[in-house]
Amino acid sequence: MTFKEKVTTIWAMFYSLLKPALFSMAPETAHNFTLEVARLCPLLGKLSGVSPDQRLGLAVGSLRWTFPVGLAAGLDKNAEALPFFAAQGFGAIECGTVTLRSQMGNPLPRMFRYPEEHSLRNAMGFPNHGVAAIRPRLCQYAHSAPLGVNLGKNKDTTAEESISELAMLYETLSDAADYFVINVSSPNTPGLRSLQEPGYLRELFRELKQRDSVRDLYLKIAPDLETSKVLELTQLARDLHLTGLIATNTTIMPERGVGGVSGVLLREKARAIRQVILQELGELELIAVGGITTPDDLFHLWRDGGKAAQVYTAYVYQGPDLLKSFAKALRGFCDEQGLSLQEFFQLPLSERRYRLK
Repeated sequence: MTFKEKVTTIWAMFYSLLKPALFSMAPETAHNFTLEVARLCPLLGKLSGVSPDQRLGLAVGSLRWTFPVGLAAGLDKNAEALPFFAAQGFGAIECGTVTLRSQMGNPLPRMFRYPEEHSLRNAMGFPNHGVAAIRPRLCQYAHSAPLGVNLGKNKDTTAEESISELAMLYETLSDAADYFVINVSSPNTPGLRSLQEPGYLRELFRELKQRDSVRDLYLKIAPDLETSKVLELTQLARDLHLTGLIATNTTIMPERGVGGVSGVLLREKARAIRQVILQELGELELIAVGGITTPDDLFHLWRDGGKAAQVYTAYVYQGPDLLKSFAKALRGFCDEQGLSLQEFFQLPLSERRYRLK
């Protein structure tokens, strides 16, 4: 057994003991504790992560992801543990949501677990340190996995003021990350989802592109939209020449309480939204998030015509084993097909679907 295999075995034993202790804590307390460990011990990310494999890289927008599964926004809101997550083997890392000014977010408690359903509910409300504190951390990032930043407006900013606020935020960070995501789809900031309207979005993205037209730019949408609205936003993203859409944010389930639900409880709704988008995608990219829990979920996405995905809730429940399960399945797929993932995605969709049977 090699040194790394020994360390990996020890880490697996340690994690099996640590997980029950973490799940005995309040969800946000456990989250903060884990993030602090990741911040202080980035080497643990490499010791418990997946080894790089050139066959598993692929083009997403103008960037090359090192792995088809990235880390979704929300887990590392303040970009405090970027080296740890890069070392884990995520294909890209998205931090945030970042706002112009720091804010506390909504009152506690605001994070809730549904262990039997491998789901979470959060009513966080964009708590973050603000752009002035977060920008230096982004500038220190020096890893091969692309870095994304999820941007949102402050809670007390009006819709009219938010365009100039988001433009200032975007301009301030434009040289500090590889791609950006506009988040007007969180259910936890009052009135935010009402900004998913063409008039507002046209004005906003025109302003952003005047500040920087080089970085990849995405719009993240809600899963609770009518099909007509999803089609409208997809067409809008094409008209505005965005890099693509991220689908989806968390879903509202009033019977569960306030906030947005993620994980397995979101899976089917998010997939339905993505299927609508993928039928109309054209040259746009789609990054799938919401209910991506197993390699089968990724293969379902590929059959639907998608490519790249992000995870958050599944990582909370499965830890480093999540990426290992994906890596094992994907390496097996590449061996079976005799292709790298980049070569696979250069095939026509009909042939890709045939190979996925």
